Amino acid sequence: MKRLWPFAVSLAVMLALGWLATWLLGPELAPPPPLVCAEMWRLCLDGQMFGEMGATVVRALAGVAAANLLGLGLGLAAGLWPAALRALAPLVAALQACPPVVWISLAMIWAGTGSLVPMLAVFAATLPPLFLNVAQGVLALDRRLFDMSRLYDVPAATRLRRFWLPGVRPYWLAAFSQTLASGWKVAAVAEFLGSHQGAGARIFWAYRRMDLVDLYAWTGALVLLGVVLEYGLVAPLRQAAGRDGRKKEAVS
Repeated sequence: MKRLWPFAVSLAVMLALGWLATWLLGPELAPPPPLVCAEMWRLCLDGQMFGEMGATVVRALAGVAAANLLGLGLGLAAGLWPAALRALAPLVAALQACPPVVWISLAMIWAGTGSLVPMLAVFAATLPPLFLNVAQGVLALDRRLFDMSRLYDVPAATRLRRFWLPGVRPYWLAAFSQTLASGWKVAAVAEFLGSHQGAGARIFWAYRRMDLVDLYAWTGALVLLGVVLEYGLVAPLRQAAGRDGRKKEAVS
């Protein structure tokens, strides 16, 4: 019960705000919560909810996975050569400062519309923080371990598995949790602007038809998706990163 009561309170507040919006704006602009919940239930029963939300999640995860693969490799390499990291730092900062709408617009120019647009947008938006965190993690490693491993002729693969990756893990986990928390949002915005499928696309078409019940239903579905990802994936990853960081400080 201690774990459930914050969700119950938050749900009650959201329902109260929904009823308040209906009272202030009228049911034409702010449909009452029971009507929105009934529409969400209908979308679940006919399978539309799971298909569209699944497409959004898959696109977000594909973009985050590609960014992790490249960010981990480039971050390890840049951390081992600090001069290269210093040279690339302004470029990475500039890429990180670009808002997602820039990447979405470029992806639409390069790839047209479809699944590739949200995946490219998520990849471009999440790569810089992953790269920087991994590189900073490599820089924070104890160089004496590497000197000793070279002295005893430890194979490079063993050094990577035993020294580099465990030492970088807390930094990577922190970046990975951040990209998971933001990746699905970028994917939904990209679908709104440049895709014909996914939760973002359904919000776009509901807006075009001025179907407020449908719009609120898909909005509510995205909010629920965010809550599930936050408490099911992101929060445990952040806790794991914190535990790894505390263990590293205790060892040092």
